[in-house]
Amino acid sequence: MKRFLFVFMALLAACLAHAEDIRIGIVSGFTGPIAVTAQEVLQATRAYVDQVNAQGGIQGNRLVLVTKDDGYDAAKTAALAEEAIAADKVIGLVNSAGTAPTMALIKSRVLHKYRVPLVGVYSGATVLRGAGTEEIFHTRATYNDEIQKISRLASTLGLHRVAVLYQEDAFGEGVLQSVAAGEKSFNLQLVLKVGYQPGTNDFTAHAQKIVAAQPQAIFLMGVPDAVYQFMKAYHAPAGAAQLYALSFVTPKLLADVAGEEKARGVGISQVVPNPNSAAFALTRDFQALVNSPFGKGVKPSPVALEGYLNIRLLVEAIRMAGPHPTGEKVIQSLSAMQEYRVGGFPIEFSNEKRSGSNYLDIAVVGRNGRLLY
Repeated sequence: MKRFLFVFMALLAACLAHAEDIRIGIVSGFTGPIAVTAQEVLQATRAYVDQVNAQGGIQGNRLVLVTKDDGYDAAKTAALAEEAIAADKVIGLVNSAGTAPTMALIKSRVLHKYRVPLVGVYSGATVLRGAGTEEIFHTRATYNDEIQKISRLASTLGLHRVAVLYQEDAFGEGVLQSVAAGEKSFNLQLVLKVGYQPGTNDFTAHAQKIVAAQPQAIFLMGVPDAVYQFMKAYHAPAGAAQLYALSFVTPKLLADVAGEEKARGVGISQVVPNPNSAAFALTRDFQALVNSPFGKGVKPSPVALEGYLNIRLLVEAIRMAGPHPTGEKVIQSLSAMQEYRVGGFPIEFSNEKRSGSNYLDIAVVGRNGRLLY
């Protein structure tokens, strides 16, 4: 018996010695202004990693999730990403948040230096796409696409007089260009542009200007907190104007800050399907994860579904990379995903194409901050 146990333990040790932890990383603002969203994404990401490990990992190798908190401070992002790659040995990053932190990462050339991919960025800024961003694989439509979708819907509903709230920076400049394109394409009339400085908290004057202009539609093209604070200050008769916001606005936070009555009826563009729908195997699998022991605390929201899509896509690329995956091999796997389906959801990458999805929808905030599709 002792000899048997000795041999068994030796074989087990040998097997474990051949097993390799596969490390993937998230660098995001787990504290700071986007902490609520970043934590929601992290929960969904971790839940899927735990589920994969419980099912045997990848070819017997365990996934390890490495997290780095940049506090949504772009000055910290690149250094933390390099630390995750060089010191923690991650072979892929996932679920980056925000334009400025991701832009800092691009400028640092860290991903290019180590040839490590980043899958999924919570930003639709066009500046994050194109030359110099070849290691970044996007799974969401651009802000321009979202604004065109909103413009088309407004025009279809006969809402031609439009006011826009925008942030006075590069992000806002891009928004205004997209609004101008929508104005031309869909016969809209931009009656008022109201800018605000980043970090503004009091939107009383902004709201009053927009209400006084009597637009039929208001495009709230600011960052999430600005939209929440604007709606808190917004006072207009019911039905005075239809309001629209971009996909990063969370309906529950909108209702919490502005009040449920004000939030109700706001249209929010969506870059992933309804997380409660059965239309895709992806959403059905996501629902199963949410309702499993691994999904404890995960909310069935568009934010969480997007995070789930991104981590699942990265894991599938790692599987495709074969034994002993590296960042370079994972990039090659992602680049080969032409006419690909993740749980039935279409993804289209290639050696030249890094924007994998142009899915768009618009949902309306209903009771209790829930989205109605």
